[in-house]
Amino acid sequence: ATGYFSLPSGSLLRQIHETRWEELTRISPAFSIKKIKRDFTEESTELPTDVDIVYFDAFAPEKQPEMWTGPIFQKIHKAMSSGGILTTYCAKGEVRRRLQAAGFSVERLPGPPHGKREILRAVKTI
Repeated sequence: ATGYFSLPSGSLLRQIHETRWEELTRISPAFSIKKIKRDFTEESTELPTDVDIVYFDAFAPEKQPEMWTGPIFQKIHKAMSSGGILTTYCAKGEVRRRLQAAGFSVERLPGPPHGKREILRAVKTI
């Protein structure tokens, strides 16, 4: 079996998956997580300003184009701490350029084994 249910009980990855939304959870002495669920397409959405990591896992730009716009990436950039990292499996040039236009330093990296060929890592440097 593969996937979430095959993770060993008590493993760090499983603990991260099982944390509740909007609740700060200490995973280890050096790592705490607060999963934040927001609708970035809503103008009135309140966002934090101290996000360290964003795992951007929207559907592909051709399937969910409203999630891959410059204004969305600008909102994410504004919500992040300096040095914060956004990762996405989408490595398309148009996405890379929009992330750069929003203020991120962006690089292509090798994707995970048996998965995508490349991923993007975007860092808020300001």
